[in-house]
Amino acid sequence: MKKYETLVLGPIQANCYLLWEDHHVMIVDPGSKNPAVREHIESAKGIVDAIVLTHGHIDHIEGADFWAKEYGCPIYISELDEPLLYDASLNCSAMFKEAFTLKSKVNNIMPGIQKIGAFQFHVYDAPGHSEGSIMLEWGPYLICGDVLFQMSIGRTDLPGGSNSKMTHTLQFIKKLSPELIVLPGHGPATTIQEELLHNPYLY
Repeated sequence: MKKYETLVLGPIQANCYLLWEDHHVMIVDPGSKNPAVREHIESAKGIVDAIVLTHGHIDHIEGADFWAKEYGCPIYISELDEPLLYDASLNCSAMFKEAFTLKSKVNNIMPGIQKIGAFQFHVYDAPGHSEGSIMLEWGPYLICGDVLFQMSIGRTDLPGGSNSKMTHTLQFIKKLSPELIVLPGHGPATTIQEELLHNPYLY
């Protein structure tokens, strides 16, 4: 049975998602080492299959090393955003706080239907906020990182950002099922339908 939990982590208040397939867990965008992650997983006797990063900015990756070691699980990110993990300027940690680079090796996640552990996703390339931003369609959910927010979109002025590519990505989002529940990288959940009706960037 699919379900998700949202944990708001780190000083920039990024959403970390725990995706559940029965007792199997996927950690999406662990932005810190906050023990709430462990508490939620262990209280339900979760088995962590992997960590997936929607993109490579600091507020979504800072806990990845810690949790990968804690659970002995692989980390996945798009090939285009992998360089951000190892460069404090590109991942914006040098801008916001102490410089951070990932120590772990990672696996690249490709667009299309992908299976990781107990989880099957449709992975979409979604450049604009960063060159290698991805979205994951998982059952009724669209986990979209910092591409789309309730009534807003991700900024395009950080390294790898592009207004023109964001525009293209938003045109793609408009073609997705309006019933999809959007799980963004910051702020509350929404739906494609609600954003089509009220988000000025999707008019």
